[in-house]
Amino acid sequence: MNIISAVKNNYGKYLAKTAGVVGLGLIFQDAHTIGKLQADVTSQSRDANVTMDLFENSQRLDSPSLVKSKMKDKIFRYQLESNYLNFFNSAIGYFSGLGSMLVSNVVPLTLSLTALLAKGKKVACGSGIALAAYAGFNFIKDGLGLGTNKFLQK
Repeated sequence: MNIISAVKNNYGKYLAKTAGVVGLGLIFQDAHTIGKLQADVTSQSRDANVTMDLFENSQRLDSPSLVKSKMKDKIFRYQLESNYLNFFNSAIGYFSGLGSMLVSNVVPLTLSLTALLAKGKKVACGSGIALAAYAGFNFIKDGLGLGTNKFLQK
């Protein structure tokens, strides 16, 4: 009975914390998705640049030498088959995409964290209401397209 009365007296606080959890979940879902996409793009573009540099290096000799030519060819093939650069480039791209999405969503991220972590009922409820207003504004603007420029109609 004590738990039910505690929830009844603080339902606004629990709604705000729920809104904070949902907001963080949606923000991190987007950030993770963009991070994965950016990891692929960064890895592929950097791998292409490295491959071009490796190939160019394998085709040049300071002096004619069969030993140097075979050595450069083996080094070129080894570096093409190894995945260590791909791993690091993917990690760089992932964290770049994740960070850029968190920065671009700094307002809802801050409101969600405040609603979730605030100790006081007024601060948590205020952040929850502000988060709901922000979500409603974005739904109207981006979801319904009201108040945005219509580029195809110009």
